Amino acid sequence: MTHTQEKLFGTYLQMSTAELTSRIAKSKRRLGTALRILGHHYERDEVIQFADVTGDSLNLSQYAAECKDARYIVFCGVHFMAESADILSTPEQTVILPNLRAGCGMAEMADEAAVATAMEEVMAMAEGKVVPVTYVNSTAAIKALTARHGGACCTSSNVRNVFAWALAPAAEGGAGAERIFAIPDQHLGRNTAVAMGYAEDDCVMYDTARPNGGLAAEQVRKARFILWNGFCHVHQLFQPHHVTIVRQKHPGIRVIVHPECSRQVVALADQAGSTEQIIRAVESAPPGSSWAVGTESNMVSRLARRNPDRLVRLLGDSPVICWQMHLIDPPHLAWVLDNLAAGQVVNQVSVPTDVAEQARVALRRMIEIKAAM
Repeated sequence: MTHTQEKLFGTYLQMSTAELTSRIAKSKRRLGTALRILGHHYERDEVIQFADVTGDSLNLSQYAAECKDARYIVFCGVHFMAESADILSTPEQTVILPNLRAGCGMAEMADEAAVATAMEEVMAMAEGKVVPVTYVNSTAAIKALTARHGGACCTSSNVRNVFAWALAPAAEGGAGAERIFAIPDQHLGRNTAVAMGYAEDDCVMYDTARPNGGLAAEQVRKARFILWNGFCHVHQLFQPHHVTIVRQKHPGIRVIVHPECSRQVVALADQAGSTEQIIRAVESAPPGSSWAVGTESNMVSRLARRNPDRLVRLLGDSPVICWQMHLIDPPHLAWVLDNLAAGQVVNQVSVPTDVAEQARVALRRMIEIKAAM
């Protein structure tokens, strides 16, 4: 933002909720079908109420790829999501992130130079083909690097099927990998490997702070999965004792958690799944059932309100907020929409063409590989 834009935005912080709501609604009406607002499940209610489409990373990526009629896509999420939308949308479309400071701690744990070095080191130690499978929670540069190495992106909805594709022989349409390098979330990689029937010993961690990731060649050759040492700050807050306590408080409650939680938490839970899979599990459950959900608080609270005939509560007792998502607020949304309605674009997210072309390959592979139901 320029200094002038920052000064103009400052006036929105002084506006009442009613005025902000009125401005957003007015700008939406004025822009009509030229505008689509995408909202991630973790956004606060004050923002999600204005979303034309709500979903997880896979849903919203698919929508961005298919939404050809909107001139402007305003992404209420975090930076890597807006990057993916820009990569998958057409050159005529403009993607906007209401607050450019809304990033992702996990995505920032893997930079292009470090991942490129790690790939070289691991391939030098391994026998057989190593294919990267990169979580969509990553930068466009990492997605491009993934494509260059013959890999694919994944989301928590379809990671198991992407892993299966990577390990399948090339003659069967797979990537023909002997090993998968799972980047950047160690927990998603480990939990998925175990869910597929592999042992925890089939996974080794690449420590970015140590030469060769702290791994010996023998460790790499014995492993099927090399895990980058990244994690989600939100889901790491859930601990095994939370599962124990909630079962004591609510006998018979079902515990469902996101696979970004630690292996210990997932092992104690009844189910693990993406945000969409969690929503489906709770909403398809019989009335009167009880659920403890291990994921971001905004989504859990919304799920509880939508299902008043069953108990839906957070796994822990303290709010677990993604503060990066929380940076998207009504003042920022009103500001960018007012500017759009006046013919001015602010906070555009634009991925360089050469990076986008390569990253699109990895994202397209992700979209083509269906999610596990």
